[in-house]
Amino acid sequence: MTTHAPTDDDPRALASIAVLWAAVLLGLAGVAAFAAVVLAPLVAATAEPFREGHVPKDSPLYLRSTVRPPGVLHLAGSGTNLPLTRALADAFTARNPGVNLVVYESIGSSGGVMAAYDDVVDLGLVSRPLREREAALGVVTIPYARIPVVAAVNLHVPDAAITSRELVDIYAGRKTRWSDGSPIVVLQREPGDSGHRAVGEALPAFAEADAQAYRDRRWRVILHDRAMQEALAITPGAIGLIDPGVISLERLPLRALRLDGIDANEASVQSKRYPFFKDLAFVAVEEPSGLAAEFVRFTLGDEARALMRAHGYVPLPEVQ
Repeated sequence: MTTHAPTDDDPRALASIAVLWAAVLLGLAGVAAFAAVVLAPLVAATAEPFREGHVPKDSPLYLRSTVRPPGVLHLAGSGTNLPLTRALADAFTARNPGVNLVVYESIGSSGGVMAAYDDVVDLGLVSRPLREREAALGVVTIPYARIPVVAAVNLHVPDAAITSRELVDIYAGRKTRWSDGSPIVVLQREPGDSGHRAVGEALPAFAEADAQAYRDRRWRVILHDRAMQEALAITPGAIGLIDPGVISLERLPLRALRLDGIDANEASVQSKRYPFFKDLAFVAVEEPSGLAAEFVRFTLGDEARALMRAHGYVPLPEVQ
């Protein structure tokens, strides 16, 4: 049997088409009604947050995104903060055995700010001033320590001191050998690193030499704090910018060079005779409460201050 498709003149086909169009029109009317009753208020309510690019704290969409078990505190951010923060966390949990503080590997100061704002962690860790767009988020910043930035060298290096001019000449490629004639191996951090920024702000000639070295690809650039520590420790003749706190806490085989005859210690940092330093701070999406507030209070107490001083940090509330 051969079946033929109905033609437009077939009454049955015309009737079927009419029924089909009626169903389509009824469906469209239903969709329109749903959009008017349900979707329109939602779009109106959420239009402003989407235009702003972030969710304001007074928006109904601003909800805590991460549910955590009680007794657990999560911290992440700048690699500079990690050695001290981990030492403080160990001391805190020793006094409070029922709690657990999780300090993640470095995600940088920018990562710490956004992780705190997005409620991925309870406290972010930063080692530089907030950028304008970060401050605009309205996060709470709680400084807790200041640490010098030093030119640190591999233990094979014979020199124990350096001048500001020599530091600039080393990064500019003009000074290439140590006092015994051995080659200087410069290890450079990535642009925007907080240590390089701190030195560059206090010594503009270094900032210029540093930037030119990036453009010329003159030195090996190391992207992470841990990698920098390891590279300095195993590379004969190496020099790089680091903080003495990590040298002490991690017992690294490195030596901090005196700068212009001045040791990087609490007194010289307090007086600013030693010019290179950076501040460490916690960042939170709102004023810390619960376990986060307890930990912050601990870091400002006598036990934490003593720990900081023992490893070359300056408790920030005491900085003039």
